[in-house]
Amino acid sequence: MASMALHEMRYLHQHPAVIRILLGILVVPLVYAVTFLASVWNPYGELQHLPMAVVNQDRPVTGMAWGRQVTRQLVRDRSLDFRQMPMQRAQQQLATGHVYLVLQIPREASHQLRHLPTATRPLHVTYRTNAGQSAVAAKMGESAMTKLQIRLNQAVVQAEQQAARQQLAQQTRLTAGQLRQIAQLTAANQGTVATLALSRLQTQLARGAQAMTAVTPAQRRAQVTPIRLIQRDTHSLANNGTGMAPYFMTIALFVGCITLNIIYDAGQRHGKYRYFALAWLDKMSFLWGFVVLAASALWLGVWQVNGLRPVHPLATYLFSLLIILAFFSLVTCFRLWLGLTGAWLMLLFMIFQIGCSGGTYPIELTNPLLRAFHPYLPMTIAMSGLHQTISLGGSITEQVAILVGMVVAFSLGTLAYFYRHQDVSAE
Repeated sequence: MASMALHEMRYLHQHPAVIRILLGILVVPLVYAVTFLASVWNPYGELQHLPMAVVNQDRPVTGMAWGRQVTRQLVRDRSLDFRQMPMQRAQQQLATGHVYLVLQIPREASHQLRHLPTATRPLHVTYRTNAGQSAVAAKMGESAMTKLQIRLNQAVVQAEQQAARQQLAQQTRLTAGQLRQIAQLTAANQGTVATLALSRLQTQLARGAQAMTAVTPAQRRAQVTPIRLIQRDTHSLANNGTGMAPYFMTIALFVGCITLNIIYDAGQRHGKYRYFALAWLDKMSFLWGFVVLAASALWLGVWQVNGLRPVHPLATYLFSLLIILAFFSLVTCFRLWLGLTGAWLMLLFMIFQIGCSGGTYPIELTNPLLRAFHPYLPMTIAMSGLHQTISLGGSITEQVAILVGMVVAFSLGTLAYFYRHQDVSAE
């Protein structure tokens, strides 16, 4: 056993390139674990970074401006990232993923809460989410709103209790004044008038007690839960897989491109060509066709096996083809110019993108470094477009333009490699 190990060490000493490859493989688990864990480390503890909008449509009434008060508290509250904005802007920001929840305070909020003791139903406050943009963010927003509803109800109940105490104190002061009057009348020997005043006082107290205790069951429930938050989803999802499909499809397409470049040497010539461009075209047309076939197989799998039903099926399929062409052009360019080191760098780059893509949790809940790189990564662009074609139904013009630019730029890079190595003999 010792001699076998010794031979391996001699081989590595004689082939330093293999040592570099092994060292590169050594850090792959490290980078994957650190990057991925950083993206999911403590998302529920970072809700103060999840952008939300509050729209105050409340019309204040005499003695109450509940919408203004709640809006001010939410904006100042550091446990949630609420921003006040008009309804139209809030809806646009929700659709584009700049905010993940919109809380809408209705026009009659102050009026209804002002008459809470006689109300027959609770105040309904609507909040909107967009599961099509991020199913996880919608769930996290729902959890945050459940806690917020408890806080709002407690605040309203406390306000009612304070108002009741103030009313009782006022009644007590009035009663004390009347008792003083009775005592003065008694001292003046006006006993009949003082029995009469006392009788009136007792009647008033009885009516007050009856008014405070005469609460119907419906009114009592409204006082216990005076506010109810109602969820509305802008783009609902059929299931969790539909929400996660852009994330996993993007990763699968990138993995396919890396695997192909590791196994199949795109720079190897299998024939003689008069012009380098012909050698490039022959090689790339074959590989382009291969990756298109791989993306088509992925599409058939998620359609037939998983049951994915996008809003725009054809656009989803065609965009998947563009994604794999862009990824393949990128990975192949690095693989040709840097050899297996280029493929290794692309593997690390893919792992880094997984952490930066925000596919599991909203990117706002990750650390600042990942958030800084997020908008500029190919996987981010690809996922954004797939979200549109699968769930949201919006435009993908910007994403298409970026990916087409990648295909052109890195294809020119591979063409430059064939020009630089045009004298390489065929194998």
